[in-house]
Amino acid sequence: MRALVKNVTLWSLTLGHFSVDMLGGAMPIAVGLYLKDSLGLTLAQIGLLLGAYQMTSSLTQPIFGYLSDRYGGRWFAVGGLVWLAVLQGLVGFMPNFQSALLISALAGFGSASFHPQGASGANIAAGDRKSAGVAMFMLGGNAGFAVGPILAALVLNAMGIRGTAVLGLVGLFIAPFLYFLTGRAQKQGNDKKSASWRIQLNPAYTTTVVVALILVMSLRAMSQQSFSSFTPQFFVEIAHFTKEQASLLSSLMLFVLAFGTLTGGMLADRIGGVKVMAVSMLISAPLMALMFILGDWRAFWVAPFLGFASGAAWPPMLVMAQSLFPKNAGVGSGVALGFVFAMGGIGLQVMGWLAEPQRMGLTNAMLALSVVPLITALLVLFLPNIQANRAATLPAQSLGAAGVAPVKG
Repeated sequence: MRALVKNVTLWSLTLGHFSVDMLGGAMPIAVGLYLKDSLGLTLAQIGLLLGAYQMTSSLTQPIFGYLSDRYGGRWFAVGGLVWLAVLQGLVGFMPNFQSALLISALAGFGSASFHPQGASGANIAAGDRKSAGVAMFMLGGNAGFAVGPILAALVLNAMGIRGTAVLGLVGLFIAPFLYFLTGRAQKQGNDKKSASWRIQLNPAYTTTVVVALILVMSLRAMSQQSFSSFTPQFFVEIAHFTKEQASLLSSLMLFVLAFGTLTGGMLADRIGGVKVMAVSMLISAPLMALMFILGDWRAFWVAPFLGFASGAAWPPMLVMAQSLFPKNAGVGSGVALGFVFAMGGIGLQVMGWLAEPQRMGLTNAMLALSVVPLITALLVLFLPNIQANRAATLPAQSLGAAGVAPVKG
């Protein structure tokens, strides 16, 4: 673990992940609590706005991952952050729902550009400690998601919805540091054009395993994205929290989730990723339900435990997806963080539709959402112990290179 802490390449990617996901974490607060009031949005429209951002930032990630594998990822990472910061800063200046929908969808391309190269780079830079290295990378992203709601609430409460411009400036301020740090990695020979144009699947993965893995990641993304996006709305409308209190609750859960991610990555390297995923999901389901059954200040006691349990499953899932494409780590990362997260975008839109008062209502819709982790826990049983298939995975190359090291757990 000490070697990972000293890894400059890994920390540069972690900083970038923090910056991108900080802006992403601000979105539910900016749209669901402030843009809602300024434009008079319905819950369904909120779901469409957040879902549009999620869809564009998801569906195009495999494409960006493929290009970053081939051409090197420095400009995909830095340029993605700049693009996202500028466009998300403009969200608060949109005069109507249609223009806000368009700008949110375009902003998603910035997130899509950064994530595949960042995740594949973390995988390879970590050496033999794949899950732990990816967990460090995800720690940055989850910390960004935790800071995002608090920062958004502070800025927007003081300045109104046009404070999104200040949030964008924060991202632009971090971009030069990311450029400098990734430049150091490039000088060390870690950003080479070496991936093959031909995408090959790992022969150790059967069709059943591939389908199960996609379903697990898709359902997990759908439940977590919907939960994170509509939790502030629930506690403002149903529990009568202030906007600042609801934002603090979301940030608390996401902050602890970051450390759950780090712990899950280290445990996956030791006891196996399948065990970590299954336990994480089985613990998350009742805690999700308890949050909304209580529906008051006691949710602050449940949120840290739920965040920790939810975060543990992500590193082994991402490492497993990366090992599916042994010659194109960026493509594997794009599939894991991108295409399946499109299911999260669809889930947001469905959730917004179901949560309308004339249908299930927000409370019942959120309680129904807590069943999803139980389904994913059952699907995890179809996934293999990748450690047993080490021979089928190709050796690692340098950052941005074709190979992916054998995966433990």
